[in-house]
Amino acid sequence: MAGERAQLSLPLGDDHAPAAAAPPPAPPSPPDAGSAGPAVSPPADDTVHFVRRRGTRRYVLRLMDDGTLRVTVPWWGSRREARAFVASQADWIARQRARRAWRAAAAWTAGASVLVEGDARPLVADGAGRLLLDGHVVAAAGAGPRDVRRAVHDLLRARARRDLPPALLALAASHDIVVTGVSIRNQVSRWGSCSRRGAISLNWRLVQVPPFVRDYVLLHELMHRRELNHSARFWRLVADVCPRYVEARAWLRGPGAQLFD
Repeated sequence: MAGERAQLSLPLGDDHAPAAAAPPPAPPSPPDAGSAGPAVSPPADDTVHFVRRRGTRRYVLRLMDDGTLRVTVPWWGSRREARAFVASQADWIARQRARRAWRAAAAWTAGASVLVEGDARPLVADGAGRLLLDGHVVAAAGAGPRDVRRAVHDLLRARARRDLPPALLALAASHDIVVTGVSIRNQVSRWGSCSRRGAISLNWRLVQVPPFVRDYVLLHELMHRRELNHSARFWRLVADVCPRYVEARAWLRGPGAQLFD
């Protein structure tokens, strides 16, 4: 179970993060990246955050949106071993940060596309050099890629806060399900979660996925109000209300994973 204690969650899928048991191969290099270069120093402690989790069987490392690192530590693990694991992944960390910077520079400029409801919407420059998305100004002329990315995400988060709660509550009403609360969050390892008390959290990036995928996630969490586990009975409930759930899950593991780069 990937959720926190007393709740179930829908994981994001492959997050490309290394784990102590089996670090992944190096990702492809950006164009003209050149040679690997000299050895990389371990990251400073102030960029690393340690989270201890019950049920975790190995150390897992993730690079967050702000460039910091999150290390999931098994309940039996130690801070010393966690630090050693991070140090052993210094090359991977450097490659991931360089890869992310390269992607950001290419993706957050005029002419680039942003996924909204499964459609690629272009970032358009107006006569004053400002960047617009769907007619909304998201950045002033001369804004750097990081500022553009932040502004686009702010716009999409506002859309998520406006659109996702009513969509969830409408589905809940149509299936006679009681929801005690809806929150929109910036989860880094799940698309949504449902607590035992009926509070549902949704990832703001759901406004970027195709509508049938979004509805699958909403229905997945709603079905946890009837079955708070991932048993065969739970998946039968999901299949009954969402016939395209297999296709939706495949989309989340494929194109959906790219929304977190």
